[in-house]
Amino acid sequence: MSENLTSVDGICWSPNSELLCIWCSSSGEPKLMIYSAISEKHIVTYQPQTNIEYLNSIHESLTELKGIDNVKWSPSAQFLAITGYNEVVTLLNNITWKPLLSLYLDPVIRENNFLNKVYLEKTVNTNTSNGINVIYNKHVLEEEHDRPISIRIGRKNQIDVLSVATTDILEFSPCGRYIALRHEIYPTTLWIWDIVMNSVDYILLESPIVGVTWNPTRIHLLIFCKCTYFFEWTPNKAKCVTSPRNIIVLQGQWHKEGEMIALSGYGKSVIHRITD
Repeated sequence: MSENLTSVDGICWSPNSELLCIWCSSSGEPKLMIYSAISEKHIVTYQPQTNIEYLNSIHESLTELKGIDNVKWSPSAQFLAITGYNEVVTLLNNITWKPLLSLYLDPVIRENNFLNKVYLEKTVNTNTSNGINVIYNKHVLEEEHDRPISIRIGRKNQIDVLSVATTDILEFSPCGRYIALRHEIYPTTLWIWDIVMNSVDYILLESPIVGVTWNPTRIHLLIFCKCTYFFEWTPNKAKCVTSPRNIIVLQGQWHKEGEMIALSGYGKSVIHRITD
């Protein structure tokens, strides 16, 4: 196989700076190349399948990567996550550099994996507790057990009508076991992929997701949606949290010890202490 690229559309170093990944996203000849900074040699070239005639089943056609959209190393550099233009993410291992697992961002949540959990945002009416009969809306996350569930498709902005929808959130947890994913076609849904169990937790929200951030010290994810509350996820539960001072949260930056986070949005910032 040729070691040349028709174009260079992305480049990234592994976390330990020992490997360099370069890729071409051309729909005609997508290709990814790995180089070693230690041996100063080309290690491997990975090329997604481009001809669907080679696929043996419908299942393979759904999980076979088409093109290269985004690439992200795991923290240990053991895995390389690659997203394509067909809502598929493929995981390469650093031994054979061949696909280890693939996940198709299916628009329907089915009963094919009993480990999958679905958390659905709901709005409930709540009375105040100070004796005044005032009803206000409270947002909560509740686990949904019914299947199948259709994932809501977003409307494309007219400005971006000619652009290709991509996976715009692709974040490994610090331990490397989980990957948080959001696709532009499904702006209110977050997939949290457990690559050890090959299972997925789904977070189905009412507003488009604008960002996520992993706690640096434990498996704990925050999800932001341009509103006055945000969402917390751990492997055992998920919940909705009112933002301090009711600021509209756009992003967060963790303290290195993982007990506090700086939340910011629209000219306002606040330091929030996380309590279990």
